[in-house]
Formats: sequence, structure tokens, C-alpha cells
Amino acid sequence: MTLRAAAYSDIGCHRVLNEDRYAMAPDLGLFLIADGVGGHCSGQTASRLAAVSAIEAVTSAQATATEPAETLRQAVALAHSRIGQAAQDKADLCGMGTTLVMVLVTPGRRLALAHVGDSRAYLVRRGGIRRLTEDHSWVGELLKRRQITEADAVRHPQRHVLTKALGMPGTVLPDLMELTLQPSDRILLCSDGLTGALSDEEILVPILGSPRPETACDQLVRSAMEKGGDDNITALLLYG
Repeated sequence: MTLRAAAYSDIGCHRVLNEDRYAMAPDLGLFLIADGVGGHCSGQTASRLAAVSAIEAVTSAQATATEPAETLRQAVALAHSRIGQAAQDKADLCGMGTTLVMVLVTPGRRLALAHVGDSRAYLVRRGGIRRLTEDHSWVGELLKRRQITEADAVRHPQRHVLTKALGMPGTVLPDLMELTLQPSDRILLCSDGLTGALSDEEILVPILGSPRPETACDQLVRSAMEKGGDDNITALLLYG
């Protein structure tokens, strides 16, 4: 299966640094987004370490024919370890962390997904959009308990408080899933700068209307900027 991929990241309208990081390694079938937290330069460091560690882990796993989901689990573990060690080694990096959402696509149209934090993955299929991830955030927990509505979540003062992120103390286990891609499927990975500004329906429109992933990524980020651009904004699209 031939995939077309594109990504676009913007600092947004109000941030000094872009702590988002994306990586595309088509030769490995690996695509990811990491959204760093920690302030100063530590968020950038955490997201960079996550991306570099994931690519290293997937490269190593190819030599041993490891199953895709297990490969991503190992990638998350390596990234988590590297971030934690870096924070211990340098006092100014203490407390840093990052989200991570990534997919690994095999030649047989199987897609494995790993997810930690509140960056998201979506599947666009047959004209509809389906969220593949659940936010690991305080607001995400409230939604699962049905204590607040989706509309409440957008405005909630604690919407950026993560319950799980790489770099947090202890073991961090990702959510894992696999699915079989269909030829017309489109996969979106994005940071919360996009989903905090746009509804799922608003995300769907440019993806369906754009035959090129580059155009859709640009339109998505521009739309989020027009809604205020309160955070860093990153979108990565795969077109089947």
C-alpha cells in the first residue's frame, strides 16, 4: 500500500516556543507527533527525545521481525526512559515530559497505533471521522465518567492537565491498537493545539475536500490559527 504523507507545524499566536515535534520515516512506515511540556526549552527537549528514540527503536526492531504493536510498545518504553534520564542528569530539565502518538504501517496494510497523552489520532473512512485515541488528561477522565460534556471540555480550566505523559515518574504504558487500512483511508495525527480549536466536524471538512495531504494540513493549521492559535499546532496526514 502506497501512502502519501505530509505534516505542518506552527508555533501559534501566543507561544514563544514550538514544543511540538513531528517525524516521518516512510522507509520504516513510522509517523509520529510529540507535544512537549515543561516550559523553557525542556518541552522541546522531551518531544525531540521521544521522536529520536522512537525512530531508533523501530529501526532496531526491524532486524528482529518484532510484531508492530510490540515494536511501538518498546519505542514508548525507550523514549520514556531517555526522557527520565535526561531530566535526572540536568536540573533545568526536571519535570519535562511529552505526549506521543505514533503509527507504524506495514506492507500488508496493517497499522499499529501507540498513544500517550492528549495528542490524537483520527481515522477518516467513507466520508466520516472516528477518533482512535482517548485523551490521557483530567478532562478526558471526566468525559469518560460522563461528568462533563464535550462542550464543557473545550472550556474547562484543567483541560491541559495530563494524567499520563512520557517523563512522568514510574512506568508509563501506552494505549495500543491495530487496524487494517483500506485504500481510501486517511489517518490524522495531531497535537491538542488543533483539537482545542477545531471540532471533529471542522477537522473532517478539509481532509475530505483536499486530494493532497499537504493542502489539507495547511488548511487545518490555518483554521486553528483563525480560531485564536492559543497553543502550538501540528497536523500530520496519511492518505491511502
